[in-house]
Amino acid sequence: MDGVTEGSFVSVLSRLGLVWSWHTPFLRISTGVPSRTRLRSALRPYLETGLPVTVQLMGLDAGRLAATAARVLDLGAVCADLNCACPSPTVLGSDSGGARLRHLDWLADTLARMREACGDRGLSVKLRVGFESPDEFPRIAEAVREGRPDVAIVHYRTVREQYRPIAGGLERLARAASALPGVTVFGSGDLFTVSDGLAMAAVPGIAGLAPARGLMRSPDLLTRLRAAVAGEPAPPPLEPCRFLLELGEEARRTHPPRGSGFLLRLAAAMFGADSERFRRLVACRTLDATLDELRRLHVSAPTNQETT
Repeated sequence: MDGVTEGSFVSVLSRLGLVWSWHTPFLRISTGVPSRTRLRSALRPYLETGLPVTVQLMGLDAGRLAATAARVLDLGAVCADLNCACPSPTVLGSDSGGARLRHLDWLADTLARMREACGDRGLSVKLRVGFESPDEFPRIAEAVREGRPDVAIVHYRTVREQYRPIAGGLERLARAASALPGVTVFGSGDLFTVSDGLAMAAVPGIAGLAPARGLMRSPDLLTRLRAAVAGEPAPPPLEPCRFLLELGEEARRTHPPRGSGFLLRLAAAMFGADSERFRRLVACRTLDATLDELRRLHVSAPTNQETT
């Protein structure tokens, strides 16, 4: 969610009650431990919401990662997270993210150092079920158990599978959860609808859900998922044009003037890149023009609430 879950997106979703905690995009820890000033600036949009914040870290040096984990917790985060799941070719090219699943001694050692640095405060790790094959997960799980994180967020694809459609994802998650006794396991992967969430929530050993791209399509997905899992009535639907309008107005109020690219990225996910509404927004050349068009669309725009 790099480039999405920041700034106005964080402010608006928090204000509307659509989230109850934040998991930041990854902070790349490379040449040194970031200063408290730099970290405080990076975390400010999240911490200012007053909601619990998990800070995601990525890097290669176990000592720097551990020291940074302790520092973000001292600054007010409730959990430090180690990213060993990102499948971006750029990230893999630097041997970071999902590439770390090929270095299991490193994984066990880094989590252990982060555990020591974090003490009894929160520690989590983001994983995929393997680098090349899900058959790798038992050895990955062994390394994770040695590091003693509180939570593992497991995406059911391998790193090589990127985001391609696969069969048997929920069965993979069930096997992963059974391999991590004593660790709270959250499931991830293709959580776009309430039906997707209910199916994953029913997987044995899955204690929670971690949607990512689904929030771009339906920013109210978490509240609808929570209601469905609890057997409660669905909350009122979120009208997408009104949401995008509020998002753009927040950006204009709180950030220097910029283009509407961030709104178009979300509009493509919410409306569909081939939709008439999206084409009308693309034709706008400035943020102000985009906001004017959203106001025109707002009255007649259908909601994106699902019925299943």
